[in-house]
Amino acid sequence: MRITLIAVVLCLSLSLNQAWGLIIHAGEVGVAKFHRYDNQVHPYSAGHAWAPYILPASSTHVTPVRVENADQSITIIFSTLEELFEQIIQVSADRNQKIDVLNINAHGLPGATWFPATAASMKSSDCADWVESAESEDRVNYDDYYSPITKADIMGIRSYSVTGGNAACTTGHREWKSVIAKLPAIKDAFSDALRINFLSCSVGLGPVGQRFSDGLAALISSSPNPTVRTSLYLGLGDWSMPEGMGFWDYQNDAQLAQDNRRYVIDKSDRDIMQKGEMRTTVFRSGKWQSLVTKGHDFLTLDNAALSFDALSPPRPIMANAVKPSTLRIPGTSRRIKVR
Repeated sequence: MRITLIAVVLCLSLSLNQAWGLIIHAGEVGVAKFHRYDNQVHPYSAGHAWAPYILPASSTHVTPVRVENADQSITIIFSTLEELFEQIIQVSADRNQKIDVLNINAHGLPGATWFPATAASMKSSDCADWVESAESEDRVNYDDYYSPITKADIMGIRSYSVTGGNAACTTGHREWKSVIAKLPAIKDAFSDALRINFLSCSVGLGPVGQRFSDGLAALISSSPNPTVRTSLYLGLGDWSMPEGMGFWDYQNDAQLAQDNRRYVIDKSDRDIMQKGEMRTTVFRSGKWQSLVTKGHDFLTLDNAALSFDALSPPRPIMANAVKPSTLRIPGTSRRIKVR
């Protein structure tokens, strides 16, 4: 009887593991270098949310890098969306499982993330700054992350969230659509219940962020079950945030000045964290809709049940927004051109 019970438990465990699918931790290579250096300064604790995004000690800027984690999740350090998709397709085939959660940790802007879509775009002049950052020493990425940000930088991001534009070397809806068309097998690698968590600054902000989130959900699956989660605030994700991605934004001049003063010295995201707003795109009433919720401490890196108890209308961004000619990439000292 005892042997039979153990066998039943083992079979149940295996079937549950198969049903749950896979979690993919996708880290853009420059951010992965930041985590590697940050982990040396303040070692990440066991179970730390950002531990899967640390670039292995033996790795350079050459990607892809694939790591099988102790909890059966997979880390993919990547340079382009095309490269990431190729690795996901291969992982799904190797494991004979579909992907339930895709976490993407990269620098972001409203409606896009800062990395090339393809190997060809990576070689273009638009991506020269990204390439330089990706190939820089870990300490450079670390110091850039803790650099102060100006009010003008924040207002530029808010303007862009209304006007949109073609920001150099970013990957938005158009690039996702193009790469999915090139690699249609990616849809088969995703489960019907896929959740994509963008661990990036401001990807869901404004009308531009909403169009990206809603459009992406429709692109990735014909099923009405996937969800896409993005932040309306800048994201926080260093050694002091083991629970997941936190939130920060400009509130007033005094707050900005105080946060900038302490941030470059203390190098601790937790010292400046705020309650944040999050956009979740779901299929409702026959169409993809973005539901904005506020009062979040963290955007967690899993597929835990979602609650929409704190639904709120999107906050007004700014009237008469003018498209900026350049944008500061939060978490870096880089400025990119906007056409």
